Amino acid sequence: MKLQVLPYVTVEIDDRVRRRLRRTGERLRVTVRAYLLSAADDVDAAGDRVRDLCDRAVNRVDSVVERVNDRLGTDEPQQQPRLHLVVGREAS
Repeated sequence: MKLQVLPYVTVEIDDRVRRRLRRTGERLRVTVRAYLLSAADDVDAAGDRVRDLCDRAVNRVDSVVERVNDRLGTDEPQQQPRLHLVVGREAS
């Protein structure tokens, strides 16, 4: 898979590396999201303004990681080609 980083820079990524990057990005998203939500619960008594800042940070992290994962492509393996039996023909 080729990924265009900048208009003049293209990087070719192996499928194994791409899948590892997607999984790592998803783990990072979950971890950062959990920390931010925990911080939002801890500062809930401090006021709604701080809670809103933490909520916006959670949304920002989700959107950034989602955008990166979309650029890396799907995590599903490609289907293997299938062979079909043709009856009634002889090999030449």
